[in-house]
Amino acid sequence: MKQLVRSIDALSRFCGKLAALTVVVLAVLMLYDVVLRYAFNAPTTWGNDLNAFLMGGAFVMSIAYAMSTDSHVRVDLFYTERTRHYLNYVDLIGLSLIILPVVAWITWGLFGYLLEGLRTGERTGSGGWNPVVWPFRVVLVLGFAIFTIQIFAEIVKRIAAISGRPIDSSETGDHGV
Repeated sequence: MKQLVRSIDALSRFCGKLAALTVVVLAVLMLYDVVLRYAFNAPTTWGNDLNAFLMGGAFVMSIAYAMSTDSHVRVDLFYTERTRHYLNYVDLIGLSLIILPVVAWITWGLFGYLLEGLRTGERTGSGGWNPVVWPFRVVLVLGFAIFTIQIFAEIVKRIAAISGRPIDSSETGDHGV
């Protein structure tokens, strides 16, 4: 089980690095588009749609990374080193009964949304480029599927920590789980 959790963490780290690279590409493309628009009065037809796709893709591909490295937003009032053991129980309940079912349900819904885009050939309906939307929906489904898998890994980590056999997550940045 430890190897499975480490593999899931590694996948999430890879996706996080991919998301970071996507943000760099996004910044370069946005700069290119702005220069063309304001310096040469020649805006691109693809800039707005592609930038939205890249930003959304970077976001969904980084969600699992944030969960894996324990760098997501939460109220730190309760999350201290003294209370971490007790909060493993809270995390386990929240992850198992609320977060995992909701994210799995969203992932399933996004899969249907992807299939609908493939079936109909749906396009964005904006700008001169008007691309099909299914490639972006593939990224949405993958990002949420990896997030779902990462939540499962976090549940296993909490169970291991409560059992007194924490899974070494030093590579992932987890602190004390």
